[in-house]
Amino acid sequence: MSTNQDPKINENNKVEDKPAFYGFVFRSPEDKLLEDINRSGLEKLQAFTRMLRRAKMFDNAIVKSNKKM
Repeated sequence: MSTNQDPKINENNKVEDKPAFYGFVFRSPEDKLLEDINRSGLEKLQAFTRMLRRAKMFDNAIVKSNKKM
């Protein structure tokens, strides 16, 4: 099983992995486009259909305000 992480070996012959990153990653639009360009055709299709489903969901959404006047 391979991972994308690059383990480092310290002076005591112990393997140190990069810590796992949790949370949101804010990337520039250029970086997002470069990542999308390198996706396979199936991944591009899945991203496109996901976008269409979200757009349809937001079009059908009913927003109610809880403000009391």
